[in-house]
Amino acid sequence: MAKANAKTKKQLRSDPYVEDIRPLCEGTPFVLTDAAHPRLTLKQGSHFLVLDEIGNIPACNTLGYGYYRQDTRHLSQWELLLNGITLSVLSNEVHLGYSGTLLYTNPLINDIPQQKLSIKRKLVLDDVLWEKITIENFGSDPYDIEIQMKFQSDFADMFEVRGLNRSQRGKRMLPISSSDGTKVLLAYRGLDGTLAETIIDFCSNKPETIADGLVTFKLHVPVKDIVELEARIITKWDGEAAEGCDIKVADKNNFHSFFTTTEEKYQHWRNQVASIHTEHELVNFSIERCFNDLYMLRQPTPKGNGLAAGIPWYCTIFGRDSAITGLQILPFMPDLARDCISVLAAYQGKHYNEFTAEEPGRIMHEIRFGELAKTGQIPHMPYYGTIDATQLWLMLYCEYIKWTGDLDFAQSLWPAVKLAITWLDKTVETGNGYLRYQSYKAHELENQGWKDSNDSIMYKNGTLAEPPIAVCEAQGYLYAARRELSQIAFMLGHKQTAKELSNGANSLKERFNRDFWMEPDKFICLALDGNNRKVDAIASNPGHCLWTGILNDDKAQLVADRLMLDDVNSGWGIRTLSVQTIAYSPIAYHNGTVWPHDNAIIGEGMRRFGRTEEMKKIMQEIVDVSLFYTEHRLPELICGFDRVGTYSPVGYPVSCSPQAWAAGSLLQMIKACINFLPDATNNCLHIVEPTLPEWLGRVTVKGLKVGKAELDLAFDTREGYTICQILRKTGKVKVIVET
Repeated sequence: MAKANAKTKKQLRSDPYVEDIRPLCEGTPFVLTDAAHPRLTLKQGSHFLVLDEIGNIPACNTLGYGYYRQDTRHLSQWELLLNGITLSVLSNEVHLGYSGTLLYTNPLINDIPQQKLSIKRKLVLDDVLWEKITIENFGSDPYDIEIQMKFQSDFADMFEVRGLNRSQRGKRMLPISSSDGTKVLLAYRGLDGTLAETIIDFCSNKPETIADGLVTFKLHVPVKDIVELEARIITKWDGEAAEGCDIKVADKNNFHSFFTTTEEKYQHWRNQVASIHTEHELVNFSIERCFNDLYMLRQPTPKGNGLAAGIPWYCTIFGRDSAITGLQILPFMPDLARDCISVLAAYQGKHYNEFTAEEPGRIMHEIRFGELAKTGQIPHMPYYGTIDATQLWLMLYCEYIKWTGDLDFAQSLWPAVKLAITWLDKTVETGNGYLRYQSYKAHELENQGWKDSNDSIMYKNGTLAEPPIAVCEAQGYLYAARRELSQIAFMLGHKQTAKELSNGANSLKERFNRDFWMEPDKFICLALDGNNRKVDAIASNPGHCLWTGILNDDKAQLVADRLMLDDVNSGWGIRTLSVQTIAYSPIAYHNGTVWPHDNAIIGEGMRRFGRTEEMKKIMQEIVDVSLFYTEHRLPELICGFDRVGTYSPVGYPVSCSPQAWAAGSLLQMIKACINFLPDATNNCLHIVEPTLPEWLGRVTVKGLKVGKAELDLAFDTREGYTICQILRKTGKVKVIVET
């Protein structure tokens, strides 16, 4: 502690800042408004930008707009004005994810008639945010104008942005400008001593004035001519820029060269992953949106790269989300799936910690890098309160080995796998034969499955289940993990472990089908409560049990039937909760909404038990949802209102967009329709009874990797039958199509 204090004192003496004691936003507490609001989002590396629909970050907003590095908001205001007036927006587009363009014209301003000027803003983000403003005069007179930018930063932690208010914050500093008048520096000294800085560099034109929170450029725009401005924004923590930001290189760039470099990075990545093309052009837009979003959501950490769960609220790595998304995308993006495996292994629990719920072998729930986590005010450093991430990680590990045949990688992670097995076995033993959870501290999640709202596990009458709770899907994931891992263990020569895992899987399946079955409902119960009473709400969770194969066939068929009834299936997809349950609400986060990833998992589960028509119906419904969204991007979730009588799906007010497992959902459904069964260790790919919807037309998958081989495949569906054609094959692989 003494060393940390000495460091802090040294920093305080050396930095040029003076504390700003004026309260931002007149001292209004942090609050998150639960209202629908359009967002324009860019992300690359450890930074993301969230703008309103006209391209601004409004001051004192309660909707999460801002420019962030990890979990810290480095700009809480960034507004463009012309002669002190807000511009009229004509168009906006951010489809690439790392760059965007906004086009404006002028309203009537003093002596400038309306619509005489066009103002184009181009943005590009690659751990530096670069902006280029082009003003073009279409009028017959020259104009003298003022372009102004309002700015401020609250350096809020994401948990504050989401509405948490704390008794003590660090010190926000007065803005200062550089000696040459081309830069503005904003700073904040956190309670942990870290100095966070936002540097706004006006690198093409020197501002006329830099006042408190306002930069002004005085410009002359000749007739039929243009004037350009460029600015870049760099963040620093204790003087260090983000890992992906090379300031020396950035200093040599201009906007064009920076954009070109960033675009080349994306194209290089895109050429390394598979591509999917159909004859349904709107579906193609949605598929390409999936790839763009997954590129955007790649997330660096000190221990490796992974996938952020979603923007803006969950722009960090979650164990469950990473593992499920990895499983969705694995055939098409194996390197990204491997990153998910590796980074979760790097943060695997090593010790016992009551505050963070860490235990040896446990895979984390969520990690944060903001001030609140750094100072221990929240447990997310990381927080391990999840009952399912560990077995989902094992499922991803196994599937990756099947696709790549990389036994060296499998062996290198075997110690982590063994730790995970041990944690699962101990937790099952403690839970009287099942994986159960219970929160012991006020800061812990009350529910630790994927539906982790505090009111998401209930009986039909609305009463909440008493802990310790064993949710059905967590047992299914455990069954699948044990079953698949037994095969990998055998390949690696761990024959006794393989036998124990296989026996454990079979025993669990037998007990589960007995203990979780509700004979009056012909359905699997949502969970067992602390008294082994069946939690009888009809929910989507048992659909995950179809996916994992834990159900006996007779019970699986009945579960599939029930999930397709109108009280569960909204017409826009399967709801999280039946409308017949007292707790149902179409606008409750986990109690009646429709989630694309939930439907994709259930769809693949339908496929496992031969319910291909139901699988294709679910796929059609989710594709229909995508058609109503900008760029056909699937949202995190939608409201569960019935499709009958509604023109379009109803958006959920504060859902993340983009969101990782929503982006992976369409890819998972295509994968399920094709029905790949990889066996890379034997240089073989089985495709078992492929059945694609006829409305997709010809489906082409290029760059599919199986071990060290690569394939281009085409699928044509006519009169209900799908045939497969090999277009290209490199490397050693045998493709066996079973019909």
